[in-house]
Amino acid sequence: MFDLLFTDSNFIQRFMDIRKIIGASSTSWQSEASGGMKRTLNYTITINNPLIGKFSTATETQTLYKESREGQYYMIDAEVYTHDVPYHDYFYTQNRYCIIRNSKHKCRLRIYTDVKYKKQPWGLVKSFITKNSWSGIEDYFRHLEAELQEEEAELTQGSGDAGKTGGLRRRRRAYSRTLQEHIKPGKQYSTDLDQQRAGTMGAMDIKNTQHRWNITSIVFGMSLILFVLVVLNLGLFYKLWAMEDVAHRMYLNTKTRMKERAESSLAPDLGTRQGMPHRSQEEAHLLRAVLQDSINLLEQLRSSLVVLQQTFQVYNRSSSQL
Repeated sequence: MFDLLFTDSNFIQRFMDIRKIIGASSTSWQSEASGGMKRTLNYTITINNPLIGKFSTATETQTLYKESREGQYYMIDAEVYTHDVPYHDYFYTQNRYCIIRNSKHKCRLRIYTDVKYKKQPWGLVKSFITKNSWSGIEDYFRHLEAELQEEEAELTQGSGDAGKTGGLRRRRRAYSRTLQEHIKPGKQYSTDLDQQRAGTMGAMDIKNTQHRWNITSIVFGMSLILFVLVVLNLGLFYKLWAMEDVAHRMYLNTKTRMKERAESSLAPDLGTRQGMPHRSQEEAHLLRAVLQDSINLLEQLRSSLVVLQQTFQVYNRSSSQL
């Protein structure tokens, strides 16, 4: 099983061709200081989701733990990073493969998988990533399960044991959404070996997703959200434009009023300074006219008093003669 899945075997090459995985290249297994081994794969996957795209490059890093024992059991962690899908820098998928030997010609493959987040997106984006990621994971491992069963049937027929092909057992279990229970390899393998001694057999553990989003519903929901955002942006633009127009009008009115006030306050001062000599001459002429009229009135009063005095004198003379 290890040679089928984690080497450049004919099975994995055929499986990639069926999955339309192209441009695959891999490094050889390299030893690490921790005692394990690691290799890296690069390939391009075909995506059947119009919301995501048609193709995406991917990098898969596979780590073989040092607790593995050749021909007995293996534990491999595979981290898959996609580079050309929406929000690809937010998440990656982590798969743990546990291969345990049951007998000379039989083994059990258990797979634990999870979607890991490098940074937390907001709610709607996280739901979009989770639903589409688990949909792709389910499709991938269902296909892998079917191909492994066909490979098992061919090997069984080739060994002259064709009558047993109809009795292949399939057992499904839910995907493990977290890998915290499987971080300690020794504990996991001891549990698996106990189950092996009890004679239990199983196929791959594939999660049967209960709730899958309908693509039409997703497209409709996103279109509705985009429409609401466009309407809100148009409303905001109109309000900003109206506020700018009102502010411009207020500025022009204020500027005009200030200009008129400045002109009205400066005009009397300038008129006083420029017309001061002219006004002084007019006031002098007016004062002279008033004084001349006063003199004339005084002269008339004096003449009247002189005439009155003469009249009294004539009257007194007439009275004395009588």
